Amino acid sequence: MLTEADIQRNLDAVDDAVAQQALEGLTVPAETVEDMRKIARGEMSSDDLIRKLYNRFPNVPIFQPR
Repeated sequence: MLTEADIQRNLDAVDDAVAQQALEGLTVPAETVEDMRKIARGEMSSDDLIRKLYNRFPNVPIFQPR
């Protein structure tokens, strides 16, 4: 079970990751940011997000496990 401190630390990490992408000149889609926040709050697993990303971007050449 995540504590409030855990959740806040996780949400801060999401904000940091999004900010880092912005520094690199990239934009994280809003839907992906919200999914990352769900993971930070323990409402979604990272496996769920990976599956969603594969489905959301089917034509992007990324490694997909068999």
